[in-house]
Amino acid sequence: MKARRVAEGALGVALLAFAAFAEVRQPAAVPAREPMSGLTHGAAGDTADPVELRGLDSVTPVASYTLHAKLDPATHTVAGSGEIRFVNVSSRALDHLYVHLYLNAFESQRTVFGRQRSGGFRGNTRLDAPGSIEVTRFYAKELDRELFPRGATTENDEDDRTDIRVPLPTPLAPGATLTIETEFTSKLPAIVLRTGFDGSFHMVGQWFPKLAKLEDDGTFAHFPFQRFSEFYADYGDYDVTVDVPESFVVGATGVKEEERVEGGTRRVRYAQKAVHDFAFTAWDGFQERNAEVGGVKLRCLFPKGYEHAADAELAAATGGLERYGALFGEYPYPTLTLVHPPSTAVEAGGMEYPTLITTGGPAWLGALPVRPFEQITLHELGHQWFYGLVATNENRYPFLDEGLTTYATGEAAQELYGDTEITSLYPLETAALDRYRGAGVASHASIATGAGDFVTGGDYGTLVYARTATVLRTIDRVWNGAALRALSSYARTTRFRHPGPDALEKAIREAGGPEAASFFHTAVFERGSVDFEPLPAVNVSEENGGFSSEVVVRRSGTLVVPVEILVGRADGSTETLSWDGVGDSKRFVLTGTSSVTSVVVDPQTRLLIDEDKLNDRWTSEVTESAPRTRALATTIVLAALGSVLP
Repeated sequence: MKARRVAEGALGVALLAFAAFAEVRQPAAVPAREPMSGLTHGAAGDTADPVELRGLDSVTPVASYTLHAKLDPATHTVAGSGEIRFVNVSSRALDHLYVHLYLNAFESQRTVFGRQRSGGFRGNTRLDAPGSIEVTRFYAKELDRELFPRGATTENDEDDRTDIRVPLPTPLAPGATLTIETEFTSKLPAIVLRTGFDGSFHMVGQWFPKLAKLEDDGTFAHFPFQRFSEFYADYGDYDVTVDVPESFVVGATGVKEEERVEGGTRRVRYAQKAVHDFAFTAWDGFQERNAEVGGVKLRCLFPKGYEHAADAELAAATGGLERYGALFGEYPYPTLTLVHPPSTAVEAGGMEYPTLITTGGPAWLGALPVRPFEQITLHELGHQWFYGLVATNENRYPFLDEGLTTYATGEAAQELYGDTEITSLYPLETAALDRYRGAGVASHASIATGAGDFVTGGDYGTLVYARTATVLRTIDRVWNGAALRALSSYARTTRFRHPGPDALEKAIREAGGPEAASFFHTAVFERGSVDFEPLPAVNVSEENGGFSSEVVVRRSGTLVVPVEILVGRADGSTETLSWDGVGDSKRFVLTGTSSVTSVVVDPQTRLLIDEDKLNDRWTSEVTESAPRTRALATTIVLAALGSVLP
């Protein structure tokens, strides 16, 4: 696995050089993308209407945790104890709870996680050392009753213990509180899918008994640990004390309230209001750098020799906090911790938790002209809004977090690093990479597919991440920034509210009009796709010496989107035509003193969602070798980058 990644990285470097050579020899002009006349709603520079952001104090804590965790780095176990305070904020009495014990996903190959194929996405295919969580106490103080059902498994799956139904002997009325005392032992696996150990390095995620998300109607949004799914939980107040050996450095969710060393043990207490998870890392190899921006204290933990990566990540986080704050509302927490795992702990990288993100990658990546450390930092930081502050159901609609964050990453990177934010070598920008990765997969599944229903990791990654971002960028380019305005409004108005996709579609309708909303709905929910192709023009000589020319553009697919067509004539003149995209084809009859010699669909490259950009041009002249060479080089390089970038 590691050797393969190194080889792919070397291939990517070589192909970048090849693409650069091709582009230097045959530079291409990139036309400005002005709004499409008559098809826009609002101005590109418009910002969302002012919205009073909900503050941390306005959030009702539903599931709050006061925990004590003692890490034994020799056995890679966490001895945990503490108290869970749960409030029934739903509209009906509850006769049960659901508790997630997600570390049990790694106790064998027979679990839901172990049985799912991983091709095309992250996640080790074998367990080098298993993990588990055993609950020995789950005592309800108000009921004076031990609640945890011994030997319980996930419903309808006796080989999985990650989603446990816990019956209540007495129904919990709406508004009532249940206080649960708990004790448990968590055995961390060798690093696998965001959590575990690698030598003395420990990334501790999903390590405690975690209550499933309570919905307004009194049901629980519960699910086993699935390979392609991330998480969903209620907001609460967390207060966690972590014990580690004295030589270890700890990073965690929230604000460090207290730290002291006694008898060879380092005890660190972290607390944070209005978050929905808690993770920590501990290692005796961490170096540390700090910064501050806008009142937010930044802390970067990294291996020795990665100082350049830490500097790049702190700089990206500084710019990202400012940019995301301007677009989606100010970051409300006082801290942000960045963790760069050691290069041997790849699966711990590229993940988000409240106020804590993990980056990653070997030190040599910093030599590439692709800003890898900045890119991954901006992506994981973007999750602080869509995962952290908006908090959608990542199991049911993963695109509402990963897809929106992928789009937002590109917007922030373009602002911070220019039009070619991924690399200084035209034309490899974020939009091109996402367009390439998301093309040709619309028929495999809908973007709005649940995480547990994707057949392969390749489909999950391309549809949820890349294609979602391409849909939104197409909306921006056709409807004059409507997607960015919509996301700005959506992120502000749904903060701390756990919205579904209807809220996003509503925001797009308000920002771009019904056509933009219909395009979004079809693209996301109905496997929508589109491809435009011009047919050869037919020129007929007229008696007066002029020409009557027929231009036909064909559309395939289900997406309806307006498009421009640039027509060129033999005398060098051009004419721009417009089509609303309705119907299977559009026929134009043009007259003039010169014949039509070229037809270019989407000359401003607004339709990133177009499945095949190489068939967008017809010309009567054989002069296309240089552009086709550039297109081939671009395609090869994008394929290489798609295999090595997160």
